[in-house]
Amino acid sequence: MRCICLLLILVGCTPAICQTLSDTDEIPLPSTELILDINEFTYTLANQHDQFYSFIGVRALSMVHLAVHDILNSIYPQFEAYHFREEADEVDLSAAIISATQSLLTAAYPRRIDTIHQVCTSWSKGLLAGELHNRGIFLGKKVAESYIQLRKGDGHEKKGDYTPMTKPGDYQYTPGFDWVWKPDFSVARPFTLNSITQFRSPKPPALKGQEYAEAYNEVKTYGEKGSAIRSKDETHYAHWWAEFGEHGWNRIGRITAQSQGLKAVEANRMFALLNMNLYDLYLVSFESKYFYDTWRPVTAIRNGASDGNPLTEGDNTWEPEMQTPPWPDYPSTHAAVGASGAVIVSHVFGTHKVPFAMESVTALPEAKVRSYEDLELAAEHCALSRIMNGFHFRFATDKGVEQGRVLARHTVGNFLRKVP
Repeated sequence: MRCICLLLILVGCTPAICQTLSDTDEIPLPSTELILDINEFTYTLANQHDQFYSFIGVRALSMVHLAVHDILNSIYPQFEAYHFREEADEVDLSAAIISATQSLLTAAYPRRIDTIHQVCTSWSKGLLAGELHNRGIFLGKKVAESYIQLRKGDGHEKKGDYTPMTKPGDYQYTPGFDWVWKPDFSVARPFTLNSITQFRSPKPPALKGQEYAEAYNEVKTYGEKGSAIRSKDETHYAHWWAEFGEHGWNRIGRITAQSQGLKAVEANRMFALLNMNLYDLYLVSFESKYFYDTWRPVTAIRNGASDGNPLTEGDNTWEPEMQTPPWPDYPSTHAAVGASGAVIVSHVFGTHKVPFAMESVTALPEAKVRSYEDLELAAEHCALSRIMNGFHFRFATDKGVEQGRVLARHTVGNFLRKVP
């Protein structure tokens, strides 16, 4: 096998390919298609459950892909394990992965047990019965249970209390909502961080300053419903990028994994990195949001006459292009999600020049599909979209991008790293 690897290196193949060829001579790796199916099915369950308006969905995605990562790692340790670090005997890896997925999803969505069983049974068709298969099922259940115990009592479903303040600059309920989404930060436990304050954003600009006024006037002009200043393409990407990050970046992951021919191990690692980073990013970003507790453009513009800034002019009839979500402005979580997603996918492929074309569930009918050749441009449009749809001030999107990049670099720099 060493001679084969040397020959492959000489003709341009990477050591990772040699490792894969060597490994598959012994125990077959699962197909990339199985990993993509697991991601899409987990995503679908989460979306049907509550459209990702809680931590349940992104937590399930994180736990499933981390468990699958550790199962693969227990046989072929190409990357560092996250939690389960035991070496396993020879097993049917596909059976182990399906078994773990079924156990974890049943724990997360017990009312969907029949659907989960049906889908997992369909994935198991064609697997050979026997001792290796039985060992695989046992290993999958063992790893799944270790993750269930690891995340037990992690506070993912607990909500914090909130009472809006009333002075200029404070967040106030936005039109259509009399509530906010707020985790209970006293118990919320991240996947990669020592503390959810670890990457808190810096203080936003002063309400009476020049930077605030420039951002105010920009979003007032470009983010207004039916704005004549905003270009057609700006309107299109404002709507196209409006869907939650769990939708867009898991879909981008599936599309690029398939188009770029990622092996199962690398594809699953990408989903594990994306989703545990997403989970922690929501914690970090929302901790910053509620620490500063700043108003949204729709509130700011309708109350512009009382902000004390001579460079702003209020308009109590102003409407944003899209309905503003129910939580504070600063920093922009969505901008952070786009920036961090681009960092992680670029890390997996070794370049940000990764093309993809994708349909968005929030896109306007005439512009359902967008194509990108560069992940950094995709992240830039994701951030700008929050100005164009009237959701955020530019300083919120800029600091969101910074926060997302910092957290993503922390995630890829400290977790699931390649072993020497």
